[in-house]
Amino acid sequence: MKLETEKLVLLGLNPKLRELMKISVYEIGNFTFDVENRLLKHGKEAIKLTSKESYLLVMLAANPNTFLQRKDILNTIWGEDSFRASRSMDVYICKLRRLLSKESNINIVNYHGKGHKLIIAQ
Repeated sequence: MKLETEKLVLLGLNPKLRELMKISVYEIGNFTFDVENRLLKHGKEAIKLTSKESYLLVMLAANPNTFLQRKDILNTIWGEDSFRASRSMDVYICKLRRLLSKESNINIVNYHGKGHKLIIAQ
């Protein structure tokens, strides 16, 4: 039942995001993100992410070291560019930063009012 619900949710996603969600695994430094199970793995540790956290991480991981406009992220994931959605995204960005902080070469940079960039230093 849960798998069917997940499939229905994916069908309702923005086509751009749905395409990014088809990739089964994203490598982010020494992290591995299992898209289907929404698991962020680092070593032996695995953390289950919420759907919104997963969508946001997928957008960032699919575009490493690339600036993503805030309004594009909001419209792709939340379907709107409102203050409420914007504040919600800020909370998710903060949580993802905390999770990825285990590696000093990974950072999510905020360009105030403009957008975000997932920086993965080599």
